[in-house]
Amino acid sequence: MPKTLLRIYCLIVAALLTGCVASVLMPSSSQLMWAVLKPLVGFDPNEVNLFEQPVVKQRMTALLGERYDTAMRLLRTANQLQQEGPLFFVVSHFTPLPEIAEAAGLVWNSETNQMAALLRKGNVAEVFVDAAKQAVITSANDEVQKVIPQWPGVLRPWLDLELIPSEGSTRIEPN
Repeated sequence: MPKTLLRIYCLIVAALLTGCVASVLMPSSSQLMWAVLKPLVGFDPNEVNLFEQPVVKQRMTALLGERYDTAMRLLRTANQLQQEGPLFFVVSHFTPLPEIAEAAGLVWNSETNQMAALLRKGNVAEVFVDAAKQAVITSANDEVQKVIPQWPGVLRPWLDLELIPSEGSTRIEPN
């Protein structure tokens, strides 16, 4: 019986160690986004295929849903991935689709791992916020806290427009 019990303990310890090693060896989505975006700051996102990077494309597809194609056509007019503090962003320069939207901006916050996007047409801005990153449960009292997206200076004037939250998100107030 003691040998069996010892084997069970060894198996439990091995399983726990395997979990620890796996978490160290497998980077989080935040680490992957950082690794993709940080070296590309200042470069044309189209020339470095930023929007085709799987970690970026998957999140953008989930974020934008049916508006993905519209946003991509606008964002492909951006000529530089920029960084402002913890924010990495691209902003369109002109519109190939004036009847649908005039401009688009995409932001990833490296501190919160939150992705957000704005599509602008006239005096209306449609807001998209990473659904998985909209709320954080604090361990102290299990209350849900809203994570309000941060916006770079170039996109802040868009927040003065009439804001339309995307499906599944709440109204976003300017920060």
